[in-house]
Amino acid sequence: MRMFKAHCVIFICLATGFGCGEPAPEVTFLSQDTANLSPNPSAPSDVVNGSDGIALTDTSRPIDEDTSVPRPRDVTEETDTRGTERVDTAPPTEDTENVEDVTLLEDTDEVLDIEASTDTDPPQEDTETPQEDTDPPQEDTGTPKEDAETPQEDTDTPPIEPAPNLLANPGFEDGTEPWNIWGGAQRVEGNVNSGSWAVQATNGNGAEQLVVNLEPNATYRLTGWGKSLANEPMLVGVKNHGGPQKAIKFSGPDYEKGTMLFTTGFSNTTAVIFAYKHQGAEPGYADDLSLQLESLEAKTPIWSDEFNGDGPLDPAKWTFEEGFVRNQELQWYQSDNAFQEGGNLVIEGRTENKPNPNYIPGSDSWKTNQETIKYSSASVITKDLFSFQYATVVVRAKVTNYVGTWPAIWTLGVDCPWPSRGEVDIMENYGGNILANFAWGTNTKWSPVWDSSKWPVADFGPEWTDSFHIWELQWTDTTMTILLDGQVLNDVDLTQTINGSAECEGENPFQQPHYLLLNLALGSNGGSVENLAFPTQYLVDYVRIYK
Repeated sequence: MRMFKAHCVIFICLATGFGCGEPAPEVTFLSQDTANLSPNPSAPSDVVNGSDGIALTDTSRPIDEDTSVPRPRDVTEETDTRGTERVDTAPPTEDTENVEDVTLLEDTDEVLDIEASTDTDPPQEDTETPQEDTDPPQEDTGTPKEDAETPQEDTDTPPIEPAPNLLANPGFEDGTEPWNIWGGAQRVEGNVNSGSWAVQATNGNGAEQLVVNLEPNATYRLTGWGKSLANEPMLVGVKNHGGPQKAIKFSGPDYEKGTMLFTTGFSNTTAVIFAYKHQGAEPGYADDLSLQLESLEAKTPIWSDEFNGDGPLDPAKWTFEEGFVRNQELQWYQSDNAFQEGGNLVIEGRTENKPNPNYIPGSDSWKTNQETIKYSSASVITKDLFSFQYATVVVRAKVTNYVGTWPAIWTLGVDCPWPSRGEVDIMENYGGNILANFAWGTNTKWSPVWDSSKWPVADFGPEWTDSFHIWELQWTDTTMTILLDGQVLNDVDLTQTINGSAECEGENPFQQPHYLLLNLALGSNGGSVENLAFPTQYLVDYVRIYK
């Protein structure tokens, strides 16, 4: 699976400027990739100022064995001069894409979640046999001996059997498959913990195995035996699982057992298990690796809606936008167009022919100079009901990519006018693209800085729109990252997202609570609805927010 990482971006502002001994194995987070990979392109993240651009957000899909996100292309967008929330993103002023080589990892000194054993004996089969009763004789209570020897019904819960090992060929006894042994590493006879074979790694090489059909948001235990004949440790770890790369370090010359826990991402059903040594001619060895499921639902949401009911939405969780709202879009927003059905939230675009209750003859406003409402849809929001800060938002949804439609998953800050309140477009889908954007204020009213990333839906494959996909916003006090099916679409450094002088000057709109919006717009940036079949639907399976 190809991995894409958003690289640093250039912000264009409207204003000028701008170890000795034999320690037990330890667990460490690793800073870069251990894989023997060829260079991969970084996902570009265009930063644009101005009110003549749009930003979108909406993408989610179930992970398959190979569901890497394709490389984005620059997309020219039409100018839109609207002066309200969610202004269009202007095309990038320059191509900020660069290609970075995947480099070998340097170990960190940080030791986390360490669970190591100093047991250096090889694993033994369970050879325990019944032993004679050596307890002292008991006082005869009159109960016949045969009764005491009669098996009694066990009322206790039966012991839980160990979880199966999810790794194939864990001791390298059955050849090399399915391990990818690369870069000069080799399967060797001797220097084993048990059996006849182990894997040997030396200078920047090792072995790795792709494990599929894992559970998302689940905790797994990785256990292994390792040793190193030099100061440079042998590593056994995990990567590409939806979390930081993590490894057990084996530094002693004798086999030791190490174990650690890791959690899969909210959309990750695969992981790569590796045995690797950074450098040095003296070898390291690994043997008897094991991967076991520890628990499901590793993280519990602080707020969620599974949409498992029928009919109207839960009024304790959702409210609605009403009327003509923004961007000169065609639809009149109304609550009737959002409902639960078949385990999903359905937001439905429809044709209408009814009077605009806000019509004012001769009005200059597009909201009040339309006598008739010709189209309707819904925008469901958590404003005044639930807001969140420094959290992970996970939404599983399905988009059509139809011309004329503009579905979105996005957030707005609770304070300050737009754009100085901050906007995060976790997903937008229009113009044949999936967009992932961040926006904040500048020195000019209604003119935001847009940090925007665009990904052509055509590059995802012909059947991509037939499936649900998972969008995530990972928000900490220092960064925000948007992902689609576990792949990074865009990220932003929050030290750079400071409002200009127009409104809320010097404030950071991403260091305040935000609320969530799910909507289906028609027309405007979505394009002409002339050939769009109505009704048209945007489906959301669930929304989960984790602290």
